[in-house]
Amino acid sequence: MLDDDLDPDFDDDDQPPAIADANTGGADTPAPTPLPAEPKFASVYRFVNDHLVDQYRRDVTGQRLIWCPRWWAHGEAVSRLEALWRAWEHLRLDGGTGMAVWWKDYADPTMAVLFDPQGPFAGCSADRGHKPRLAPLPVEPMPDYVVEWLMSDPSRRPEPAAAH
Repeated sequence: MLDDDLDPDFDDDDQPPAIADANTGGADTPAPTPLPAEPKFASVYRFVNDHLVDQYRRDVTGQRLIWCPRWWAHGEAVSRLEALWRAWEHLRLDGGTGMAVWWKDYADPTMAVLFDPQGPFAGCSADRGHKPRLAPLPVEPMPDYVVEWLMSDPSRRPEPAAAH
């Protein structure tokens, strides 16, 4: 005997309608939201050391292209490679032209900057190792009145004086 049979107030019409199988695409069933893909690489370090260095095979022992084996000790390189890794993780899921876009728009421009002898690895070499010689770009403190001007409502700013 079912519990329904024991309840005199039970009415089958009070039951919620059955939910259609998600595969049938019933009108009452919203389409399932795909879960975001897990990253293939857990970190930029894993991406570079386990993938990128095998993809980019170049002679970096001369003067034309340089690379630092301690790439992770260069803030600019880490930032650029992190952006490259994130773009790769996103575009790898595009079954169409995703990887072509990644190479053309992300990998080649990023690696050109990193390989450039005047780039963030200047002073380093693959055979001699990490030799940091670059200082941060020089800056001067911004005067308070400039900060206030920049933070003010643009419609209430005075026009700058014309240069003579």
